[in-house]
Amino acid sequence: MAIIIRKVGDLFEAEVTPPHGKGNHWQTAKPISAKKLVSELLEQGCHQTDIGDAFYSADPDWLANL
Repeated sequence: MAIIIRKVGDLFEAEVTPPHGKGNHWQTAKPISAKKLVSELLEQGCHQTDIGDAFYSADPDWLANL
């Protein structure tokens, strides 16, 4: 369905549902940095464009947190 990212203070949490990622449901265990979350999402098989779009929906200034 989607990659959903939520901003929690200066950190982020995410949930990935099929067909994104590797087709499995995945979510962060706790809020993490934007840089770490990008790495985790790429490791889950998410596409860079989809990651950027989800971050932008959560926080239009997300790139400043990298």
